[in-house]
Amino acid sequence: MAGFYPIPPVITPKLLLQVPKEQHFKGVSDWKGGNGHTPSIFLEGPTTDKDGLLYVVDTPFGRILRCDPSSEHPELEECVQWDGEPNGLAVRDDGKMIVADYKKGLLLFDPVQNTIEPFLARRNLESWKGLNDLVISSRGDIYFTDQGQTGLSDPTGGVWCYTAEGRLHQLINNGASPNGIVLSGDEKFLYVAMTRDNSVWRMPILPDGTTTKVNRFFVGFGNSGPDGLTIDEEGNLFIAHPSLACVFVVDKHGIPNARIQSGGEKPLVTNIIFGSGKNDRQRLYITNSLDGRIEYVDWHCKGGTPIR
Repeated sequence: MAGFYPIPPVITPKLLLQVPKEQHFKGVSDWKGGNGHTPSIFLEGPTTDKDGLLYVVDTPFGRILRCDPSSEHPELEECVQWDGEPNGLAVRDDGKMIVADYKKGLLLFDPVQNTIEPFLARRNLESWKGLNDLVISSRGDIYFTDQGQTGLSDPTGGVWCYTAEGRLHQLINNGASPNGIVLSGDEKFLYVAMTRDNSVWRMPILPDGTTTKVNRFFVGFGNSGPDGLTIDEEGNLFIAHPSLACVFVVDKHGIPNARIQSGGEKPLVTNIIFGSGKNDRQRLYITNSLDGRIEYVDWHCKGGTPIR
């Protein structure tokens, strides 16, 4: 349907930092990228705390890294490292972070003590397929995606909710590689990137926490479909597309607004988030994973994800 509308403007992000080669992890990992090789760094899962500090993960090497983006020359420092494959990060009310880890399930990260511990490693006695991303609602419910190796050949990926009261329930079990996830500003809808369906699904959240009449909100193209998602206060949805190395921006009706085109030697755009500090609520942070780059765009309005 994009052909019925004017071609949206192309925005070039600015470079916040690029991790120097000497800070790439020197260990061994059996995590493989899309080309079948293990990169020396792979940034994902950006999130910011109330003080404006920016956190990202290094997926193959189980690391959480942190920087102060307001400093003149931001540099990432390692907070913690473990035998895991983290993807998503989300901040709780108490300042601790929930981590979606492909190997370990949901973990709890304490950014003060720089410690990591199990939070929800299994459902009943079963292991997860492989968790990917999460978002926490204003009341403390954790919505997360269980991606594993699902796709069009095995559409059994899950979207789950772990409520603030400790109740776990599944919203869908037929996802084709559910990946990035974000709530609408009013928290009445959940958007989920389906990477191997090359689309974003829109899921109404009913008062009892279930969903119905899920639909494809956005349909893309390319070798690897949508990944990370975020939203602004106007309801515009930001869709990171790895293989096209860009971020698509569409309004709440799905009409295209802009395309943010990343650069670098090996551009691969995986995740995006608006800042939550008092001075960066309009700044969109972008992880350019294989290049170890964090880029940004100063948007015209604030982010719209739940701020606690």
